[in-house]
Amino acid sequence: MSKSFIQGKRRLIILCAFILGFLIAIYIKTLNPNRVYITLEEKKNLEKKIETEVEEIDKLKKIKNEYEKSLNEYKYAKKNEASVKDLMNDELNYLKEFTGTSQVSGEGIILTIKDSEKELKENQNPNDLIVHDIDILRIINDLKKAGAKAISINGERLINLSKIKCSGPTIKVNDKTYGQPFVIKAVGNIETLKASVISPESYTNILKEVYGISIKVIYKKDITVNSFKKY
Repeated sequence: MSKSFIQGKRRLIILCAFILGFLIAIYIKTLNPNRVYITLEEKKNLEKKIETEVEEIDKLKKIKNEYEKSLNEYKYAKKNEASVKDLMNDELNYLKEFTGTSQVSGEGIILTIKDSEKELKENQNPNDLIVHDIDILRIINDLKKAGAKAISINGERLINLSKIKCSGPTIKVNDKTYGQPFVIKAVGNIETLKASVISPESYTNILKEVYGISIKVIYKKDITVNSFKKY
């Protein structure tokens, strides 16, 4: 038997042993009940679910902290004979402000928004020059993120359940129809509100600079946003 034949046989045996070991390793892994093989889509769905759960946990932690803070304030008031009634009044005022059932005054900004008066360019979509409900919604969201305590559109106070919908050249807010110009009032810290509407990357600035939508911004030390009216 030639030497090359023996070496070839050895290599074949080593290769077979390697393949056999690899197959045994895979088999052992499949026997482990803690290991589950999933598709990429399932992995993405699970990651999204985990992210949502984490956000929910963070919200619950914040609520828990708020309740603990409130409880400590009541304990402190009882210990120091302070007025529990005053604390309850403060809490009631906060809730009225939060739910939009009370008038809110303070520093803030006023935005006046109208359709663009620019001439339509060749191949440009006419809708680009019109103010839509989504434009108002995005501006409102930016103001909320900037900490606005109270917001109104053409005198209509926004609450958590408020809806803003396009209705031809007008928009509907709380089922009431309003025409242009759309006047948005927001009470809150002027500097942060200002940054949310004039910074180069803000949506308001893009509407103004790119599409020519008319947006005037006024800053005031004292403005009033009226309470929500139930019709």
